[in-house]
Amino acid sequence: MQDKQARLQQRLLPEIQALRAQCRSLMLATLDEQGAPNVSYAPFVFLDGHYYVLVSEVARHGRNLKAVAKASLMLIEDEADCRQLYARVRLSHDAEVNQVARDCEHWNQAVEALAHRHGDLVTNLTRMADFSLFRLTPQQGLYVKGFGQAFEVSSDDQVDMVHLTVGHKPMEQSDR
Repeated sequence: MQDKQARLQQRLLPEIQALRAQCRSLMLATLDEQGAPNVSYAPFVFLDGHYYVLVSEVARHGRNLKAVAKASLMLIEDEADCRQLYARVRLSHDAEVNQVARDCEHWNQAVEALAHRHGDLVTNLTRMADFSLFRLTPQQGLYVKGFGQAFEVSSDDQVDMVHLTVGHKPMEQSDR
C-alpha cells in the first residue's frame, strides 16, 4: 500500500505544481461577519507552502479577508484549454487567512515575488494604504483531474485517493 501511495504522489505532485505555475490568479470564496458569501479572484504567488494575495479593502473580498480569517480558494484549468467543460482540472483548498504586516520580511519577500510574477503594478499598489497583503495557508484540499479522478490534498501537498461511498446514479425511468 505504501508503494502505491508513493507512486500516486510521484505522479500527481508534478501535475499540481504545473497547475499552480500555469494559473496566475485564484478564485477566492470569502465570508463577511454575518456569514454572507462572496466569490472573487486575485492574482497570487505561491511561496513556502502559502498563497499570497494583494487585495484592496475597497473590494468586498478584501474587507471579508480582514473580518473572517478563513476562505476557500481554487485554481482551475482555463476553459479554452480543457477537453471537457464539466471536468476541468482544478485544485481547491480551505485556507486560514492572515494579514501580513508591511514592516516584516514576509511582506518584502511576497511583494517582490508578486511583482516579479505580475509586473510593476504590484509595486504601485503596495504604495496605497487600502491594499493589504494576505497569506492564505492551505488546509485540506481536493485535486480533480476529471470524472472519477478526485484526490485529497493535504496542506503540505501530500496526495491520497478520495474514497467515495456513493457515486453517480442513473435516473429512474419514471424521473425522466
